[in-house]
Amino acid sequence: MADVHSQNLDVLRAMAVGFVVISHLLIEYSQLMLGRFHVQSLGTLGVLIFFVHTCLVLMQSLERHGSTGKHATRGGSFLLMRAFRIYPMSILVVLAVSLVERLWSQGGPSITTIVSNILLIQNLTGAPSVTPVLWSLPYEVQMYLFLPALFVLASLAGQRAWCWIVALWIAAIVVILLVWRLGLNYELVKFFPCFLPGVLAYCLRHSPRRYPAAFLFLFVCAGAVSFPALVGMGCSATVLSWVFCLLLGLILPQCRELRTAWLRSCGKTIAQYSYGIYLVHVPILYLLFRHFHAIPRPVALLLFGVVVPLLAFLAYHWIEKPGIAYGRVLARRINGVAVQKPLSV
Repeated sequence: MADVHSQNLDVLRAMAVGFVVISHLLIEYSQLMLGRFHVQSLGTLGVLIFFVHTCLVLMQSLERHGSTGKHATRGGSFLLMRAFRIYPMSILVVLAVSLVERLWSQGGPSITTIVSNILLIQNLTGAPSVTPVLWSLPYEVQMYLFLPALFVLASLAGQRAWCWIVALWIAAIVVILLVWRLGLNYELVKFFPCFLPGVLAYCLRHSPRRYPAAFLFLFVCAGAVSFPALVGMGCSATVLSWVFCLLLGLILPQCRELRTAWLRSCGKTIAQYSYGIYLVHVPILYLLFRHFHAIPRPVALLLFGVVVPLLAFLAYHWIEKPGIAYGRVLARRINGVAVQKPLSV
């Protein structure tokens, strides 16, 4: 896989956020199950794709500015840039949702819950997420802490780096199963094997591209059908997530880049605004379908299709993009040199 901007990754990210939005729309229409199809698991699959995608892109980002200082400085600047990429938008959503809930209901989230959500540590404090999609961000932020070390490992191991990552993937699963067997809480670490395949894809980036891009997207579509179906039939979503992410990490670097112009364009646009779409779509969904329940459902759906992209557009240009730029400035000061422009994640 080339270390330049990948159209495949754009389309993959667009598909991921699409799965999440579709699952929440179906759930809002009281479609928790479609036959044996577990609808919520479609959204979970979208998040799993984000996990793999994000780790791959961030490993590439670490490589691109890897020569800008020592490992410790590089890791610090990396974490700083990620903080300014993730937190500004998530904090705004947490505060906005909390304010609306306090104004429109008798209760609303507690101060502890709000602070936990602002810091993205709900999985550590046990606080509920003020909006459902925030559940995944603590795991993602905590994984960032490991990526600089994994990058160093991949750099030192050279061509055998993929062997080390596979060994770590297996070891992580063994540890999780052991913790589960002992009756201990394994929630904090159960997604670690879902992130590692993104690192694996990075280690295999120079693999021959044996398959067309269609192979990648057909695999993802097959997962969008089989994953929720298998969960609906009683299979463990956790175990399935490990297998799906590993296969995705293996397939990604072996596929040629997409050539279909309109798909490339659509994928790039949706991927650019995907973080905003991910964060705002549930609050807008609840606002239109629950608080303003007198609005006819077709009208509410139409408004949803207009308001969510609009807010995502504004969020990117007014919050995300300035945050990314400011994070790069601070990282440049830490390193004392210019930091290259990161890929969109």
